[in-house]
Amino acid sequence: MRKRCYSLQYAPKQQLIISGGRKGCVCIFDLRQRQLLHTFQAHDSAIKALSLDASEDYIITGSAEGNMKVWKIAGHGLMHSFSNEHAKQSIFRNIGAGVMQIETCPGNRIFTCGADGTLKMRVLPDRYNTPSSIFDIL
Repeated sequence: MRKRCYSLQYAPKQQLIISGGRKGCVCIFDLRQRQLLHTFQAHDSAIKALSLDASEDYIITGSAEGNMKVWKIAGHGLMHSFSNEHAKQSIFRNIGAGVMQIETCPGNRIFTCGADGTLKMRVLPDRYNTPSSIFDIL
C-alpha cells in the first residue's frame, strides 16, 4: 500500500524528517535510527503545509480544509488550534481552500499563506515562548 506525502520538513538538530500525508497523518522519522518514531492524526484532510520553529520544539501543520495546528514535537501534543484560518469563503465562486505555506519567525510569530489568496500572521500565547537560555530571561 502506497501512502502519499504532501509536505515534508527536516529537523537538523534532532535528525528528524517530519511528513504530512493525504489523510491528515503526521509521521516522524528518526534518520539516525532509520525508523519511524511516531504517527498521529493531525487533521481530517490532507496536510498541505508543515513548518518547524527554529528551536525544533514544535511543528505547525496546515490542512486542505484551511485549519492550522501547533504541535509539541516531544510528546506530540496539540498546543494550539486555529480553525478556518484559510477556509473557503464563498459558496458561489470556486475559491480554493487550504493552508499552502507556513513560516515561523522569532517571537512566536506564524505566517501563513492560503489558497484563498490571503496572508495571515498569528502570534502564539506567551506560555509557548520558553527561553532557550538563562540570558533570555535576564
